[in-house]
Amino acid sequence: MILEVLLALPIGDKYFYYKSTSLKENNLKIGQLININFRGKKQVGLIVGKPKRVNFNKPISEIEFVYNDLSFNEEILKSINFLSRYSCNSLSKIFKNFISGFNEKEDETSLPLNEFKTPELSNEQKRVLTKINKVGLSKFKAFALSGITGSGKTRIYMYLVKEKLMKKFQCLIMVPEIILTKEWVKEISEDFGINTMVYHSSIKISEKHKIWGQVIKGKPILVIGTRSALFLPFKNLGIIIVDEEHDQSYKQEEKLIMNARDFAIVRAKNSGCPIILSSATPSIETMQNCVKGKFLIVEINKRINNTPLPSIKIVNMRKEKKLISDSLINQIKINIKNNHQSMIFINKRGYTSFVICKKCGFIKSCPNCDISLVLHNFGKRDSTLLCHHCSYNEFFKNYCSNCKSNNSLDFPGEGIEKIYQEVISTFPNSKNIFISSDSIKKSKNLNKILTDIKSNKVDIIVGTQILSKGHNFPFLKTVGIINIDNLLNDFDFRSSEKCFQQIIQVSGRAGRKNLAGNVIIQTLEPAHSVLQNCMSYSFKKFYNEELLKRKKNNHPPYSNFISLIIKSTNNNLAKKFSFLIVKNLSFIFKSISIYGPASAVISMKNKNYRHRILLKIKKDQSLQENVKNFLKNIKPPPLVKFYIDVDPVNFL
Repeated sequence: MILEVLLALPIGDKYFYYKSTSLKENNLKIGQLININFRGKKQVGLIVGKPKRVNFNKPISEIEFVYNDLSFNEEILKSINFLSRYSCNSLSKIFKNFISGFNEKEDETSLPLNEFKTPELSNEQKRVLTKINKVGLSKFKAFALSGITGSGKTRIYMYLVKEKLMKKFQCLIMVPEIILTKEWVKEISEDFGINTMVYHSSIKISEKHKIWGQVIKGKPILVIGTRSALFLPFKNLGIIIVDEEHDQSYKQEEKLIMNARDFAIVRAKNSGCPIILSSATPSIETMQNCVKGKFLIVEINKRINNTPLPSIKIVNMRKEKKLISDSLINQIKINIKNNHQSMIFINKRGYTSFVICKKCGFIKSCPNCDISLVLHNFGKRDSTLLCHHCSYNEFFKNYCSNCKSNNSLDFPGEGIEKIYQEVISTFPNSKNIFISSDSIKKSKNLNKILTDIKSNKVDIIVGTQILSKGHNFPFLKTVGIINIDNLLNDFDFRSSEKCFQQIIQVSGRAGRKNLAGNVIIQTLEPAHSVLQNCMSYSFKKFYNEELLKRKKNNHPPYSNFISLIIKSTNNNLAKKFSFLIVKNLSFIFKSISIYGPASAVISMKNKNYRHRILLKIKKDQSLQENVKNFLKNIKPPPLVKFYIDVDPVNFL
């Protein structure tokens, strides 16, 4: 018997032929995992076909071993093939992700039995659950659970998860970042009496093996995880939840380039199970799918205990001279007096994003990347200049190497550390803390910080976008948003959407526990439509305006973008190859819009020169498939690397 086998090696879409003479044909099936010898090394293979004849002249090797209890079902095989076609990733690369937790040993460990509980629901939550159940959960359906911050969306979808687990199904809850969800996982586990398994790329290999083994054998399980959890070989999916579905963390931009949220929809469809896309600020793509009737939108418009959404005030910083406005300072003083908390949100790491010489204008840049170095820990012994792209760092000295001047460097711009110093200076007697990805390298640090905040041991919290992701701070009254103009005026066509989502998400942290919250936004553009829509919580108005703008410019979701990235340590080679791609695309596909090639915004990264080409393709499935097939077959020359990013979210 001849077998067509897929291997998890960097060999593209190539299949290999092996034979089995000791087993009958019925004993081997498509999707079976086997062990083979490939060039002297043992490899895990996936049977993808059983051809009657092959046009192959070389000797065909015998398979080494069959993993009788380990196989991929039809859903996984269909999902792998779809992802390869849509995202232009090779089948072997996708297969490699599906066996990253491979466990050939029999795992006898069983999960403890769930002790299901039924927490109380508000009337609004009951209404939403009734609407979802009326549609039905026995087949594929995509629900957009759109609920304002603090409305209890988690409790709604956890009820659905509990029902599926009681019927012995497997369930997956996807989250953007696992480090932020440890307390949340513990809370929902206790509330519903459900044993959860947490899966992400950084867990111990023994834990990966354990979860992978439970999943492939079809055992009832609730997995909560990041993007990598989507590549677990589920056999009996009952429901998928994508929490904070709008979050850009679901887009993987290295190695296997794809959008996990969109792949989750594919897996749910092929499994015949429902999927819940949950967010207080749904993505434009999700809203458009609701308008088209592909998804069913289910809205929850009241907070728990009917607490009102925080009021939003806009401060015109053209009239202010300080980093923190008088309005925000005065409100923080009132909060401290009343034992309420304040939060200052700024989405910039470090002290300042660049340092410049006042005498000659020289800006200190990374030697590996075409970008300025960011100043961290200014005024401390470990003060450093750091590259946020390649992690190059050097000790900071107030000295210009260009004009040989001492103490000539200036620090324009506002980073979280500069704002934190301003807070300490303005409120010297308050209890302050700041949170960014640099300060919470270890989850233990974050857990202690969050515990202190929830226990009201902190007066002022200064933080980056980590603070906008689903935290419940019961004593937080005021949120101050600083330097939002950087995001508002980004060159990305999604900048308005990202800005709206970020403001609404971080604003939702205020006024959670019978406390009238308020938000103060500092801006140089107080009349901007995005800020005005945020101030009045005009969700539908914002989405309508944004969709109108996208339609006028023929931007997604009214077209599709494919970004091509070409990089090499040799700039001439990268540039030459980029022009060749454009020439061939232009000749073959007359109806697509091609922008570039051009140097990327970050033109050099990790000592590689980078060039970009952007393709805008109309909504034509046949045309898109032809373009993707052409791109997948492009072979870069030696020393040049070529990446295809379908539906890009980042244009750097």
